[in-house]
This record gives sequence, C-alpha cells and structure tokens, in this order.
Amino acid sequence: MSSPERDLQAKLDEMEAEINQSGVDNANDVPKFNLPQLEINPSPQVQEWINLSKKWFQNLPKFGKAAVAIGGVWLGFSVLGAVLHVVSSILSIAAIGLLLYVGYRLFGNKSSN
Repeated sequence: MSSPERDLQAKLDEMEAEINQSGVDNANDVPKFNLPQLEINPSPQVQEWINLSKKWFQNLPKFGKAAVAIGGVWLGFSVLGAVLHVVSSILSIAAIGLLLYVGYRLFGNKSSN
C-alpha cells in the first residue's frame, strides 16, 4: 500500500471509531436518543369511547378495516383542505386590505388637496 492509501485508510478507521462512539452500534442500527415521554390521561368517558372504538375496529373484517382506514384518510385530507382554504381566504383578504390601504394612503390624500 502506498503512503496516500495508508493515510486514507487511517482516516477512514478514525472516522469509523468516531461513529461507533457517537451512539450507533452498527451501520444498520438507528442512533439512540432519549426523547421526553408525554403522558396523556383522558377522562374516563373519553377512555371508554376509545376502548369501544378499538373493539369495534378489531371486530371488523379486513375489507372493513381497509374501508375505515381509507375513509379516515379521506376525511383527514378533507378537513386539512378546508383549513387550508380558510387560511388562504384570510391571507387573500389581508393582502387586498393592505393594497387598498396603501392605495388610499398614496392616492387618497392627493384628491383632498
């Protein structure tokens, strides 16, 4: 092995050692991070509703589960689309209002002189 190849191999070995020390055991493993745990304690009524919904869903056939999943995704995207339409409308009204205000300030004072 020539000198540049040995230098490159030494650098590669050094980088591999640094990676192994950073919390990754193997190349296939995911780095280990300590994430904070968030505990949510719903009220007994809500917990009962959640449990009934889980039992109902588990008793469905595969086709029923797929239909519920597709319906849930469709409903989620519909709600998201509605929220985005409302936000878009608010931003459009704000932009038009700003243009009208700037136009009034620029041209409104000239007509009163």
